[in-house]
Amino acid sequence: MRAVSVYRVLLLARVGWLLLEWFLGWDARRHVNFTLLHPYASLCAHAAAEFTLFVVLAGLWFFRRWARLIFVFALALSVVDSAFWPYRGLSLSPSFAVVMSWCFVVLNGAIVAMSFLPPVRDVFAPPA
Repeated sequence: MRAVSVYRVLLLARVGWLLLEWFLGWDARRHVNFTLLHPYASLCAHAAAEFTLFVVLAGLWFFRRWARLIFVFALALSVVDSAFWPYRGLSLSPSFAVVMSWCFVVLNGAIVAMSFLPPVRDVFAPPA
């Protein structure tokens, strides 16, 4: 397989896990305090966040430079955010979902690495 094909397979896997995790409620980033504001506030906020991430992943699929930078910024923000929230471990989702989530953390790193390394980096280059 070519590197661009592998990159797109990684993006498809990430989108698939994103949707599965959100629909089944396995997202470990859901914060309980936010649900106290309004019954639908948490649902709307998480739907907006998932949609935004979906748009960024679609931008990566079409090799948009803005999507690559937003994806890296979102990952950096996620790392900073995780430092301030307690680790909830296996209490929120099934154990295999936690393992899969950590596998997709590695997959996110592979997506970033492939985005900034040749030959995928060259596809992101602006048209001449």
